[in-house]
Amino acid sequence: MNASEPLIAGPHQGLAYTELLARLSRAAAVQRYLEVGVAQGEVFGRIACRHAVGVDPEFTLKTNVAANKAKVSLFQVMSDTFFEHLNLRRDIGGRIDLAFLDGMHLFEFLLRDFMNTEAICRRDSIIAMHDCLPLAEPMVERDPMRAEERSLGTPHQGWWTGDVWKVVAILTKYRPDLDVMLVDAAPTGLVIVTGLDPASPVLKRRYPAIVEEFSAIPNDRAGIGRMYAEHRITPAEEALRRLSGRSYTHGRAGVLKRLLG
Repeated sequence: MNASEPLIAGPHQGLAYTELLARLSRAAAVQRYLEVGVAQGEVFGRIACRHAVGVDPEFTLKTNVAANKAKVSLFQVMSDTFFEHLNLRRDIGGRIDLAFLDGMHLFEFLLRDFMNTEAICRRDSIIAMHDCLPLAEPMVERDPMRAEERSLGTPHQGWWTGDVWKVVAILTKYRPDLDVMLVDAAPTGLVIVTGLDPASPVLKRRYPAIVEEFSAIPNDRAGIGRMYAEHRITPAEEALRRLSGRSYTHGRAGVLKRLLG
């Protein structure tokens, strides 16, 4: 077995992404939260909010996902199905304040999750995307079995981020109106997007052409290296300070904020 591997970037040493999102949910007094790709509930269970909505094709919950929440709604479906049949007023009760996207690790899936999520957010909402800042070549394979095979005997054995890093390049090119922040949250970073435009038709209108264009772009060290070179990596604590300046508390929601600490 090989004890080394071709590294793309050094380790992200900021706050763990789970801690950053948990602290952000409290600091910004999030009322409505959406998570795509809940799995065991490691992140979901730590979020504090009024109403948390989780989407996963197969939940494997190992934590109390109702902790620090007044209401929880779980949808055991593919995210495309969830968004297709979503009734915003009935299922969520309003627009999302904070969303965490951690579904299928293929760029075309994450791009769909992003554009569908943005459409149910407000302009001042926050969307965080996981695994977009990979560390080593094996983990970016599109095939998770190939990633597992290539990572055997390395420090990152079993890690799979896929090619969702391409979404950063897509948003940079096609949505320059967005504020895209790359954050050094351990272990594989967070990409946090603000300045949203729920009415923007750009990504949906151009989706087929974008997928064709970026499918042809090599999923390799050179492309990922350009992403790192073209964007500042924001320390996690700095990102948390910047994002905590907003608050979604209003009316009786202020009582919940005090109860949740």
